[in-house]
Amino acid sequence: MKHVIIGAGVAGITAARTIKELDREAEVVVIGDELFLPYKRYLLSEFLSNSIKRDELLFCSVRMLKELGIKLRKGTWVKAIESSKKMIKLLHNEVVHYDKLLIATGGSPTLGLVLQPHKKHIHFYYSLYDTLVLKEKLPEIQKCIVFGDGVSCLDLICMLRNLGKQVTYITKGERATFALDEYDFEGELQEFLEEKGIEIITEDQIVSIEETDHGYKVETIQQKMLTTDIVFAWDYYKPNISCIEGSAIEKKLGILVNVNLETSEKGIYAAGDCVEIYHPGIKDYWINFGMPNALEQGKIAGKNMLGQHEEYKIQEAIVFNLMGQSLKARWWK
Repeated sequence: MKHVIIGAGVAGITAARTIKELDREAEVVVIGDELFLPYKRYLLSEFLSNSIKRDELLFCSVRMLKELGIKLRKGTWVKAIESSKKMIKLLHNEVVHYDKLLIATGGSPTLGLVLQPHKKHIHFYYSLYDTLVLKEKLPEIQKCIVFGDGVSCLDLICMLRNLGKQVTYITKGERATFALDEYDFEGELQEFLEEKGIEIITEDQIVSIEETDHGYKVETIQQKMLTTDIVFAWDYYKPNISCIEGSAIEKKLGILVNVNLETSEKGIYAAGDCVEIYHPGIKDYWINFGMPNALEQGKIAGKNMLGQHEEYKIQEAIVFNLMGQSLKARWWK
């Protein structure tokens, strides 16, 4: 049986490994759009701050892929899925057939209408490529402006501050919460960050970015004029699901799946940051970005592609380190 996996991140590679560990005879093809070997995105800050070496970023090696018999196609884009013919089309019209298909294309930071015209002045911090570019620029950077939300944004501003950079964080909210609806933290998160030397501007947002001889001039909706060496900004994270456009696969913001991670189309599964699933706790559909979620869903998807019926369940909480203090957030697992 041929298993095709779109996406070479944590969810996709975990599913591929799970399939081959349970069925050595299965044919597994992983198609990834990046040119790098699969890596641990959650360790990019450690790599940027020289806490780990580049080879420690790897999620799997060439040797492991070869030993398991997993075929990895790097730098390849999937432009269409035709479920009725059990095939996908690649960017240059190559056709790949499958028996079971997993979509694990992840998500990425996205700019809204206000920031879109200023894209050329904005540095994303999401991929290994982004990190390698930033690593080259770091010695010349002192002042940083960050606009965004979520745990990855929190990770970014803390990493920059730990490197001795001057950090200004801008948020639309009344306080800096980083979309952590429920968290346990000793004291107030915003006050903790301010004590660490991070300037926080609330109830504001970037409306203009202009390049100058010495960096960038940033204007906010509250008419603040700021100067900086680099601007990191995004409005929201969005599932990467352009490959399902024109198909019968049901979606909202992400690809809709049941507790077995099956999509609306038979034989097609989805896992990781591109997935939207009903959350009984909040009684609504939910996209949960992050490595623990991708790892767990990848394992379950791999098993279920082989005919098992394992369900995706909620874990109460995970704990992560924030500049020497622990922060607990509720997540899907």
